[in-house]
Amino acid sequence: MADDLDRAFAFMARADMGGTHVEASPLGTVVATPELPLRQDSNYLLVDGNGVSAAELAAELERRRLRVVYVRGPETADRLAPGFRALGWQVHNGVVMRHTRAPTRRADTSIVVDVGEETLRSARRQRILAAPWGSPELAEQLLFAKTMIAARVETHFLAVLDGGEVAAYTDVYLGDGTAQIEDLATDEAHRNRGYATALVLRGLELATDAGADFVFLVADADDWPRRLYGQLGFDVIGGYRKFFP
Repeated sequence: MADDLDRAFAFMARADMGGTHVEASPLGTVVATPELPLRQDSNYLLVDGNGVSAAELAAELERRRLRVVYVRGPETADRLAPGFRALGWQVHNGVVMRHTRAPTRRADTSIVVDVGEETLRSARRQRILAAPWGSPELAEQLLFAKTMIAARVETHFLAVLDGGEVAAYTDVYLGDGTAQIEDLATDEAHRNRGYATALVLRGLELATDAGADFVFLVADADDWPRRLYGQLGFDVIGGYRKFFP
């Protein structure tokens, strides 16, 4: 499991969590992307485990103008959580899930089409702006991040279209025998039609066709999509926690 988690994070460091500036520090690995100052997954401090305090990490984040602390390993995360909560920071619990077995849910993957990144921009922008944390500036940075990721690894932008409009979408990142399915979303008016299932299953088909022997995704540990991914053959290989102001 530890090797699997290492492989997933190594791939994310190249793709979805890549940065234009990476360096080791006494507190962890610093990843920064000045082009995307508001994007958490482009500006963070990754901590694997040491005796550092929440206050020290918070000070380092402010000094380096980063957005979030990523902590791998439950022991370190559990130790730091009270300190971050005392600072008024938010906590997000995430899991990394690997595809390990046959899905128990089925869907018609022929409804999924491979589209250009620009086809998904309007749907992504609307989703970001509808979120409590959304803003026009953040939306543009998150959209630009997609083009940066596509420049680093092979990327497929998948969609289900309804009357020419994007009803649901996801991204698939590929490289060196590894695939990540990321940013799965369905428009509220098109939910409960099996579109998310079709997108993930199509992503698995793409990964298989590309020769990937390791397919993974990340999920909110406490939200319902995790159950869907379990039905689609994904099992938890490890977790992480995000702490941010």
